[in-house]
Amino acid sequence: MIGVSAQRPSLLSGLRELYARRETVVYLVSSNLKAGHRNKVLGNLWNLLDPLLSLSIYYLIFGVLFQQAGRRPSDYLIYLFVGVLAWRFLEGTITQAATCIRTYRGLIAEINFPKSVFPLSISLSRLYDFLWGLLVLLVVLLLAGRHLSLHALWLLPLILVQLLLTAGLAYLVAYLGAFFADTANIAAVVLRLGFYLSPILYFVGGEHSRVPERYLSLYMLNPMACLLEGYRAGLIQHRSPELGHSLYLVAVTLATLAAGFSLFSRGEGKFAKYV
Repeated sequence: MIGVSAQRPSLLSGLRELYARRETVVYLVSSNLKAGHRNKVLGNLWNLLDPLLSLSIYYLIFGVLFQQAGRRPSDYLIYLFVGVLAWRFLEGTITQAATCIRTYRGLIAEINFPKSVFPLSISLSRLYDFLWGLLVLLVVLLLAGRHLSLHALWLLPLILVQLLLTAGLAYLVAYLGAFFADTANIAAVVLRLGFYLSPILYFVGGEHSRVPERYLSLYMLNPMACLLEGYRAGLIQHRSPELGHSLYLVAVTLATLAAGFSLFSRGEGKFAKYV
């Protein structure tokens, strides 16, 4: 019974153990960031250039060639920028989390070492990149002559919600990646599908919506759709996010985090056998 209990910790005890290892999390975040810019001449400057280069490509293809920008090029540019930044945060985390257990196989055998620090450190590392991208977005807003209202403060809780949602998904993917080597490939396909099923490249709601009104409620079951529209409400539209969408987003986030962390924690004892 002692062995079973050690392998199946409660959610609360797992969180306590993770908090006790907060210094390890900080160390891993720092290591991830340094590794991400190793041998790069421009270093952290890529955190500014990378989102701008991605934005330029998407804008030329979808905004110009596919005429999504229409008569409001600056509106579409900012709309697109928000979507690209938030999605890159999610995508980068999930992609790295899918192989994190195998990547850190040398540390898996450590005694009393909570493996839950790995997905969390990856999520925080990608959050750092996301915040740099938001800094670029704010500069773009100012250059485009847009002003920020107090509704922009909604970014703070929304960023926290995205961090928790992303971390929950990272735990789920990391757990699967420990047992199934194909997880990274499957995750890449699902992320590609999710990219096009989320309001990143096209408008949702209003006169320029690309989603028919009768399907909008079903479409908004995608938590990323609620999140992206919440970001845009505070930054671009100067209003509060939709209450219903926000409550749904928080519920899905908490459920995903609880499920992901619990599943990952219960599987920690088996990781060494598979990696």
